[in-house]
Amino acid sequence: MPMPSFDRRMLLRGAAVGGGLLGLQGLLPAWAQTGTAGLRTALPTLSGPNIDLTVGHSPFTVGGRTGHAVTINGVLPAPLLRLREGQNVRLSVTNGLDEDTSIHWHGLLLPFQMDGVPGISFPGIKPRETFVYEFPIKQSGTFWYHSHSNLQEAMGHYGPIVIDRQAPIPSPTTASMCWSCRTGALCTHTKSWRS
Repeated sequence: MPMPSFDRRMLLRGAAVGGGLLGLQGLLPAWAQTGTAGLRTALPTLSGPNIDLTVGHSPFTVGGRTGHAVTINGVLPAPLLRLREGQNVRLSVTNGLDEDTSIHWHGLLLPFQMDGVPGISFPGIKPRETFVYEFPIKQSGTFWYHSHSNLQEAMGHYGPIVIDRQAPIPSPTTASMCWSCRTGALCTHTKSWRS
């Protein structure tokens, strides 16, 4: 398959088009523009075996216009939950809204009663009540949490989860075919995948 050839003129033309498109962002209405110059550097972070979350109403401003959001602990997006694989976590969620709410732990392996889907795995959290989600953390990676009640997710009721590995990733070794003899027999030599 032939590789396309690029010359300096094509590169400069592509850069000019890309820069022009970035410049057009200022012509978008305020609601369609980003609210910050980039990612927030100090995202509120909660960790540990006991975490308290409060769902409520909060104002927020984008492009000089103020709107309404459903937030957790008064921030949008909700605080980052930083957990560790192998730990048990107890999340006490208090509903400060005038309607039912819920939190679904998207992608987490947990007991079905803790899944947070009203009418399926639990009844939901009534106004001014607290529900305690308690479960072991069985995996690592990046996930998120959000509401499954009354379109609250679309109004800001969502946040990130980062689960750190229980132990650092070991340096794996793999058996390899001895390429010097090329017999195809599996040799007893091992090598690190990093070398």
